[in-house]
Amino acid sequence: MSNGVTMKSIAAQAGVTQATVSMSLANNPRIPPATRERIQAIAKKLGYQPNPYVSTLMRIRRAGKPLKDKPALALVCAQRTADGWRNNSSATIRQMREGALERATMRGYRAQEFWLHRDGMSNERFSEMLHARGVHGLLLSPLAEGDPPPALRWEYFASVSLSVPLPSLTVTTVCNDHYFSSLQAVRECHRRGYRRPGLLLRKIHQNRFQGRWEAGVLVAGQMLPDLTLSAPLYVDDFKSAAPILRWLRKEKPDVIISPAGPLLNDILVRAGWKIPRDIGTVWLACPTLGDPLSGIWQNGRMIGALAVDTLVSQAERHERGLPEQATTLMVEGQWNEGLTLRAPSTK
Repeated sequence: MSNGVTMKSIAAQAGVTQATVSMSLANNPRIPPATRERIQAIAKKLGYQPNPYVSTLMRIRRAGKPLKDKPALALVCAQRTADGWRNNSSATIRQMREGALERATMRGYRAQEFWLHRDGMSNERFSEMLHARGVHGLLLSPLAEGDPPPALRWEYFASVSLSVPLPSLTVTTVCNDHYFSSLQAVRECHRRGYRRPGLLLRKIHQNRFQGRWEAGVLVAGQMLPDLTLSAPLYVDDFKSAAPILRWLRKEKPDVIISPAGPLLNDILVRAGWKIPRDIGTVWLACPTLGDPLSGIWQNGRMIGALAVDTLVSQAERHERGLPEQATTLMVEGQWNEGLTLRAPSTK
């Protein structure tokens, strides 16, 4: 209530019940759009503001509803195989799924898993299938490498994607702050006396992360004293040693920052390098805190959980379809000390 304006007074002016007012202000799709808009306009004209304590109480009461009464949330695997999310080669991506499932259960929602490419169905048919099953919220896994965003019937769902912002789609996204991750990595290297960092990425990372890793390294190079950046190296994959070793001989980085992880370290060790005596390495996607490789822990479970929290908020506000302006929530990575860098300088 605000300035004496109540749902009862709005209902009286609109000629409807208080329940209709309540559902209209909550954008409940059970109320026709024209009625919702009319009631919302009356509430705005009267200066109505919801009581935050009552709103909180109602959310708590909804959270206590039996599981069968909760709308279903779809966790959609957008990988090439049905188990491509569950068994992804990236621990961080696997953890996103685990965190999402755990948070959905904690919030009292039924999380059902679906494969986007099931039975070879089109995006249109897939959307209709979810809609027919009463799915209200859709969480899209990281896309398969090189795949464009699916052309779903977004108007059916509250939707969140586990990805960096998608230029062609205004869907809400949740991801690691890749820019901050690489910036933090260079800062940690600088603190340990490294002065010529080199960034090693796969070519596909340029488009997938839209230059965020490169940007963090570039800005660190401008901010930190006595730092000379090596030219970055882009490779097709991290399994071929030849281009990496040629780059090392040419650019002479004293530390390599990369999502390559153990694959890179194996190449260096086989080539006779001692880590960290001869060269340091930083992994941009450590699977856990305490991993023996120094680098960034993205905390995939937190990213997945935050995505479900965001999706539940949309679903409970009865939001459907793509917003006019995209929103991205980014989770800062944590530094994992590891054993592949020198100890910090004591000077």
